[in-house]
Amino acid sequence: MKRLIIYLLVMLPARGSAQATVTDLSLAAARALPAVVRVTSYLSDSLLSRRPQLPAQIGQRFDRSAYDTPVSDASGVLLSTNGYIITNAHVIAAGDSVVVILQDRRAFHVTVLGIDAAADLALLKIQADGLPFLEIGNSNLVRIGDPVLAVGNPLELNSTVTAGILSARFRGIDDLGAASGVNSYLQTDAASNEGMSGSALVDVSGKLIGINAAILSPTGSFSGYSFAIPSGIVKKAWLDLVAFGEVHHASLDIVLRDMDARQAGRLKTKNVNGVLVKGVIKGGAGDLAGVRKDDILLMLDKITLENTAQCREMLAERTPGDRITLVIWRDNGQISLPVKLSADNNSRNVAGSKGDAWPLLRTVHRK
Repeated sequence: MKRLIIYLLVMLPARGSAQATVTDLSLAAARALPAVVRVTSYLSDSLLSRRPQLPAQIGQRFDRSAYDTPVSDASGVLLSTNGYIITNAHVIAAGDSVVVILQDRRAFHVTVLGIDAAADLALLKIQADGLPFLEIGNSNLVRIGDPVLAVGNPLELNSTVTAGILSARFRGIDDLGAASGVNSYLQTDAASNEGMSGSALVDVSGKLIGINAAILSPTGSFSGYSFAIPSGIVKKAWLDLVAFGEVHHASLDIVLRDMDARQAGRLKTKNVNGVLVKGVIKGGAGDLAGVRKDDILLMLDKITLENTAQCREMLAERTPGDRITLVIWRDNGQISLPVKLSADNNSRNVAGSKGDAWPLLRTVHRK
């Protein structure tokens, strides 16, 4: 049976303790709801072209009838009291005007500050102060089985909260392709449907641990699994876009694949752990550090590597010029190599632009 990876549906997990209670989740929901906004993207129409100063209507309720052709309707998360909002890049890609509606029903036109296409993130800004916002938590500390909440606007049902657990970490979804070059997600079973893209995944304390981005489904509706961009990647994108207008992605300049029993047999080793180096770019960071084809990466900065998605996620949280230490399996023994990370020139980051025109609901078939 075919399955579908579907954009614009939410995500879920976050962190929590095994002793979390209903009261704990209620407090988390109360903290998250005011900071989650509705994000609607529009194609230009005669009203917008005649009245470019429409943001002066701040404080009035949003009149949907005043705008033609909404092309996406999803969610976003306030990151600061002065109006920084994070959402998915694919949420705003199809339109040329974006409107945000707060939980209190105030509407604002937004400025798109930048896109991190590699991570499918977009940073927006509205002109307002004193806003509620979500504190960014540490996605590296969440555990499989932790309770989480997904908070967003599915199917035009504003301010909806669903609950689940963290089902997996470091989940790579190759079917999302170029639209998500970082390709490492938190997997949850919190219910998500169209409109949840860009919504919040929070832990039991109400801290942001991910931005919901996609679901895995055979039908186009939620079927049990959704995927969120980890908060460590979200935080770096936010800080870089504010400081530089683009995200500075780091790279090892090597090609990786997951290690398995077949590759272990080919290499005549019993070691099936780690990440296999398929290729090394000449003159790149890995090459200069001494990394070779068919090396097996076991650890990065003393953290054991489970798969390529985890390695991508760890690199996505770092900056070109950062120094890391790799533990490598080579010739039936371990060696340690210091590496100075280079800039990933293949990452597509566009300041003040919407990047590629991804469709509102992107589906990819998997067999």
